[in-house]
Amino acid sequence: MKIASYKKNFKCLTLASTLFVAVAAGSVVAGEAQEVRVGFTPKFLKDDFQTLMLDLSKKAFKAKGFTLLGAPDPNGDVAAQVDALQNLIANGANAIVFAPIDAAGIVPVVRQANNQNVMVFSIDDVPSGGKVTSSIRADNVDAGSQAATEMVSRLQKNACWKKKSCTVLELQGGLTTPNGLDRSKGFSEKLRELGPDVKLIQRPTDWTADMAADAAQNVITQVPALNGIFMASELMVTAVNAQVSASGRGAPVGDPESIIRIAIDGTPQGLQLIRNKALDATISQPLNAYATKTAELIELVSKGEKIELGPREDGQVVETPVGPQYQLKATLVTSDNVDSPTLWANMLAK
Repeated sequence: MKIASYKKNFKCLTLASTLFVAVAAGSVVAGEAQEVRVGFTPKFLKDDFQTLMLDLSKKAFKAKGFTLLGAPDPNGDVAAQVDALQNLIANGANAIVFAPIDAAGIVPVVRQANNQNVMVFSIDDVPSGGKVTSSIRADNVDAGSQAATEMVSRLQKNACWKKKSCTVLELQGGLTTPNGLDRSKGFSEKLRELGPDVKLIQRPTDWTADMAADAAQNVITQVPALNGIFMASELMVTAVNAQVSASGRGAPVGDPESIIRIAIDGTPQGLQLIRNKALDATISQPLNAYATKTAELIELVSKGEKIELGPREDGQVVETPVGPQYQLKATLVTSDNVDSPTLWANMLAK
C-alpha cells in the first residue's frame, strides 16, 4: 500500500510539475485558450499586395479578439525584420506572423521564438530553418495546373488543336524559389496530361520582365505560329505584350490571330489587362484568405488544438521540413469574373 501510494503521489507531482513548466514557458494547455498577443511584419509596404495583407490581417486579428502589439515595416530589410520581431517578442508577443523577406535571414528569430514557446506563422513563403507553427501559402502547384487547364481549354478552339500542331511557351519564374518551381511543375505536368500533342517550350526568367521579354522575342522569331504563352507572374505581361505586338501578333483576346496569354498573381494591373483584352486569364492569389486563415490557425493552436494534415475545402495541409503548411487554392480569373468583389485586387478601394 505504501509503495502504491508513493507511486500515485509521484505521478501526480510529476504531472503537476510538467503542467507548471508548460504554463511558465508560455505553451498551451489543452482546452485553455491563452490571451493572444500578436507581433506582425510584412515584407515592406510599397506595393498593393503587402499593404492589403497588413490591413486584412489587422481586421482578422481584431475580429478574433487578439491584441496586435505592433506591425512595423522593415522596408525590405531582413535584418530590420528580425530586429522588429525580436522586439515584439520582448514586449510580450506569444505569436509572431511575418511574410519572410529572406528564407535564411529570418531563421534566427524563428529559432528564438521556438526556444521561448512563441507561436510562429509564416505567410506566402517559408523560412529555411527553425520550426513554424504553420506556414500559409497559395497552392502554387494547383495555380500552375489551373493555368494549364485554361490554356488547353482555349487551345481546343484553335485550328492547331485538330492538326496536333499547337506550341506553347512557358516563361518560368525563379527556379531557385518554391513558388517558381511549384508553378512550373503544376503547369507543365497538367499541360502534358491534357494536351500530350502540345509542344512545350520552357524558358527561365528569374522573375524579371527583361528576361521574359527577351525569351518571348526569341521564341516568337523561331516559332511565328506560337499559340500560347504562360507567364509565372504578371510582372512579365507588359514587357511580353510589347514583344507580341512587335511581332504582329498583338490581336485582342478572342481574335483567331491572338496568342493566348495566361499568368499568375491577380494584381489590379493584371485584372485591367483582362478587361482590355490584352490578357486571356490570370490565377489570383488567395490574399484575402491569408489573413483570415492565419487568424483561424492562431486561435486553433492557442486553444491547445493541433493543425491536422490532409485535404480541406479551401486547399490542403501538408508537412514540410519546417512544419505544417496550409496551402490555399487560388482563383482562375477571366472576363467572366474579373469584376468579382471577392478578388483581392478589387478590394483595394474598399
